[in-house]
Amino acid sequence: MELKWEENSVLNKISKYTSPKEIFDAVYMELLRYYSDKAGFKPTKRKLKWTGTNVICEFAFWSSRSNMAGEYVAFEIVTSVYAKDKTDMEKKGLLYIHIRPKRYDVHDIDSDKFLEITDFIGQTVEYIKKRKHCRGLKNI
Repeated sequence: MELKWEENSVLNKISKYTSPKEIFDAVYMELLRYYSDKAGFKPTKRKLKWTGTNVICEFAFWSSRSNMAGEYVAFEIVTSVYAKDKTDMEKKGLLYIHIRPKRYDVHDIDSDKFLEITDFIGQTVEYIKKRKHCRGLKNI
């Protein structure tokens, strides 16, 4: 599947001089555009939230100080899951489900790599959906 970046996106014309921050922000904006019409998803500043029946799954997006223009731009996804009903839960509803952060190098992003990112988000949401209630998740 070939994706078309937004018309004015820096992703249409990445060069070795394009700043890592511009690339990171453009990838984030494309994710917001991709999820804008998907049920249950809501974007916030550098985060994407999916709300299910009993839980909220939050994907936070981080980068790195080690980014190098033309060589490497880190795009890391850190996943957190919260119980909607926070009564009797440790850490104000935070559920420990042991999903490791996932890091992508997006300095030369294309449709395949973008779909790899959306697949990770989709698989994570499907994993969370399979749990019918909070007790199906480990809450330490």
